[in-house]
Amino acid sequence: MCRTIAYIVFVGAGIFVGLQACCGLTSDAQATREGPVGRLREEVGDQGWIVYSGRSADGDWDLFLCRPDGADLRNITRTPDYHEAAAQFSRDGRRLLYRRLPREATIDGNDYGTQGTLVLADSDGTGAKVVGGKGEYPWASWSPDGKQIACLSIRGVAFVDLATGKVLRTLPRKGFFQQTTWSPDGKRVCGVANSYSTGWSVAVMEVATGEAAAVSRVDCCTPDWFPDGRRLVFSNRPAGQKGNGGQGWTQLWMADVEGRSRRLVYGEDGRHIYGGHVSPDGKYVLFTGNMREDGDPQRAGSPMGLMRLADAPIIGGVSRELRQLHREVSSGPVLRLPVGWEPCWTLAEFPARPSTGAPEPQTGNGGAPRPTETESAGAGDGVASLATELRDKGWIAFSAPTGRGDWDLFVMRPDGSDRHRITDTRRHHEAGVRFSPDGKKILYYRMPNSETVDNNTYGTFELVVANADGTRPVSHGDGFCWASWGPAGKRIAYLDKRGIRIVDLASHKVTRQLPRQGIVQQLVWSGDGKRFTGTANGLGPFWNIGCLSAATGRVRAVSETDRYNCTPDWMPDSQQILYARGIVPEEGGWAELWVGGSDGRNRRMLYAEEGRHIYGACASPDGAYLLFTRSAADMGGRDSTGAHMAIIRRADAPMVGGQSPGLQKQYPRARRGPRLDLGEGWEPHWTYAKTAPANAIQPSTDSEEHDGSRR
Repeated sequence: MCRTIAYIVFVGAGIFVGLQACCGLTSDAQATREGPVGRLREEVGDQGWIVYSGRSADGDWDLFLCRPDGADLRNITRTPDYHEAAAQFSRDGRRLLYRRLPREATIDGNDYGTQGTLVLADSDGTGAKVVGGKGEYPWASWSPDGKQIACLSIRGVAFVDLATGKVLRTLPRKGFFQQTTWSPDGKRVCGVANSYSTGWSVAVMEVATGEAAAVSRVDCCTPDWFPDGRRLVFSNRPAGQKGNGGQGWTQLWMADVEGRSRRLVYGEDGRHIYGGHVSPDGKYVLFTGNMREDGDPQRAGSPMGLMRLADAPIIGGVSRELRQLHREVSSGPVLRLPVGWEPCWTLAEFPARPSTGAPEPQTGNGGAPRPTETESAGAGDGVASLATELRDKGWIAFSAPTGRGDWDLFVMRPDGSDRHRITDTRRHHEAGVRFSPDGKKILYYRMPNSETVDNNTYGTFELVVANADGTRPVSHGDGFCWASWGPAGKRIAYLDKRGIRIVDLASHKVTRQLPRQGIVQQLVWSGDGKRFTGTANGLGPFWNIGCLSAATGRVRAVSETDRYNCTPDWMPDSQQILYARGIVPEEGGWAELWVGGSDGRNRRMLYAEEGRHIYGACASPDGAYLLFTRSAADMGGRDSTGAHMAIIRRADAPMVGGQSPGLQKQYPRARRGPRLDLGEGWEPHWTYAKTAPANAIQPSTDSEEHDGSRR
């Protein structure tokens, strides 16, 4: 069992497929208000908050909050030099405890409760304080009133007063060695023990007497309490399974503290189910899962699942062997949540405000848990302020990988909240989404999922036009390459072998044609209708940004012509063009975000970062903010997984991000922040329209008709 839970923080994304196929965990697109998953989503949407560990845009593990339906996702730690893991809400929901460890360390599924230092914070991530030194207060767990913590070490189970740091009492370990949790009624502690003639038992210890007893023996782990303090949920691998090479699969079970009434909650042949956590009202349970026991440090975890306990047991996937053993299986729904690990739930509303940023840790005093001085949020205060001012400024649409091997379209608020999927077509990718000028429509490209999502080719596939929430999609076929909205949203311009063609969408009539003048991709029509910009190959030896007059057809270079440049877009004034200023061949480097006049003058840097290529930028509709993607990999000729979005104020440019000493020297007047990171996504676009998708869930699926009538 030790190998089973080792590195479960690095679980693969495989649970997505298996749970997707089960009777419960349907896709977001299928989760309509009328369906069983939609009803479950409606039930839990306003039931407090979930905290969990997840991969950040910088590649470290941060803490995130979301609503129980997956909405209002936000990063509350933002410490790129550290990992945060195993967060627990206090029982009143006002505070958090978690472990923080250096980024170069690997979070271990067996030892995470002993790694790094203990941190206490407010439930929104603010006011973080390091408690003690490295490795101190292992497996800490809140008391019911939040005034004490219970810790597990070689010396025993210690109960510590947080105000004074005094150890109030210590109980013998009785074989307990990890994953201890204090019960909500304060009467017991549960944990994983090795003192019942087996190495991996779930057991309980009476706080009053120290007496201990097994709840479930053999290959059990990750226990947690029901709110009544009388029952446990835990991971259990029953003996005698034939699957997984005879090793079997770990399932989620529940039992009372006497070990009676043991029964299956959720199981799936092909997945190990861990990290069960019961909602504070006892009605629902969260969990995670993975295919491989040893995890995968190259991935970011697996989607969390949420189900009603009244619907238990639920069996996912085909699971023929498991269904033979549990014929009473329910057909109840399971709601898929964001990718994460070790979730914890509170019904309190205290975490609702955004994080104040990413404080650097202070070392503990090595003695009693006397909290250090409150850590300075530094630039994080600016990030929180930026997030607050962005919250109600319309919507952002973007493409992102789903974990199933395809890319879908999503929308979210500009502060990263209210993130919703608006397409769900497993056999296809969707990319290159753009709002119409009035924000009521979108256009995007759809391609088979066997194709690579590529910065240089996505605009050559099937053009789709839909409502801004993804509904009523209409395919216009494969002949409209690199399409761009006209100023009124009734026409589009696209690249054709014969030139730049302008087409009336209602009639499909070509109303005008201009020479291409070397423009080969990424065509964008200016807001005033007077010009086009695009990536061209006739203005110098490499790709360059061109500006073409709609009146005369003449083209001029906007960017430098001695380097690669790409992904242009217009500023709202229709006079300036944003673009990715790329590298000079043989010299290397990183693409930077620049702006230049349509006449080729006044070029200047806006954002740059060593270790990240900056692509796919657009401005907010009022020009006050800049939205872009940051990618460690060149997005030409390869999959774009790993691209993350960010926003800065235009007034804060030029800006240098991250640890970029070379760029700081090159741009000495550049600011260092704030930059608001928005998570994984690619080629975003922004509208201020208030009619954009507040709760968008696209009801279409792959079909013979491609989700709409082909013109």
